[in-house]
Amino acid sequence: MKAFVTGGTGFIGSHLVEALIKSDDYDEVRCLVRSDEKWLSGLDFKKVPGDLQNLNALSKGLEGADVLFHIAAIVKAPTKKEFTHANVDATEDLVRLAQKKGVRNMMILSSLAAAGPSNGSPKTEGEPMNPVSMYGESKKEMEARIHKAVSGKDSIKIIRPPAVYGPREDQIFSFFQAFSKGICPIVGDGNNPRLSMVYVSDLVNGIMQAAHKKDTGVHTYFISGEGTHSWNEIRAVTSKVMGKKAIPFKIKPGLVKKAAGVIENVASLIGKYPVINKEKANELILEWTCTSDKAHKDLDYTPDVSLAEGISRTIHWYKMHNWL
Repeated sequence: MKAFVTGGTGFIGSHLVEALIKSDDYDEVRCLVRSDEKWLSGLDFKKVPGDLQNLNALSKGLEGADVLFHIAAIVKAPTKKEFTHANVDATEDLVRLAQKKGVRNMMILSSLAAAGPSNGSPKTEGEPMNPVSMYGESKKEMEARIHKAVSGKDSIKIIRPPAVYGPREDQIFSFFQAFSKGICPIVGDGNNPRLSMVYVSDLVNGIMQAAHKKDTGVHTYFISGEGTHSWNEIRAVTSKVMGKKAIPFKIKPGLVKKAAGVIENVASLIGKYPVINKEKANELILEWTCTSDKAHKDLDYTPDVSLAEGISRTIHWYKMHNWL
């Protein structure tokens, strides 16, 4: 089969591309590349120059393809308009173009952020969607557009991961970076709020297993790791892997928002939009958990990497590449 991948130069996308190339199911992997190949450099893939706004490039990538993996998205932006343009409009255009090109098997990456925070029990796919950030809102609207665009011949799988970590990840990385310097930032008391996480290779496996499901219609799946976790648990595992202790710096939810506001204002002075911003603060103070029961039932998905093993692999990669 021939696969067309968007977002292949990014964290999740690059791991997916590597897995697709190794898989016996695919004899050609095409990747949309804006300019820098980044993590794809040296891999055996077919480069499709362009971006999500370039319909000619997308047409070339989709021509004769069997499967579409749409991973590309923006996760931080100062305005709703930017999120809508990149995550909603571009996805709808891509889906409709795929339909015209006869590509019926599509995997679209969404997020737990689209469903919204949990409240004492892990989120399931059938629950109402209540996002609390512009990013989450854009993913919710993206999913709504997909449901409107789907035809009777399409098999579209929407994948909603929680926090994704692993080699090459550069946002959760800030936690490990602070830990290496002796400080462990924790929102809340360390036991709550809880969160779900998924190691990147488990997410990639879930995405690829979804490609084997050919039932028509739109099918939505949470792809998560095993169980839910507290920051105290993450701190203990990180301490063991790094062989050092870090002072827990517990931050009250109200202070998270205030600190994020200050960071965002300072960053605006130099023309950059920071990873820790007011939008992100709205998410950090809440509980984010989900269950992969539906994916286990429909896709035979089971995570292979435990939290301890995943954090160990991640930290060793950071050290090997001089990130820590």
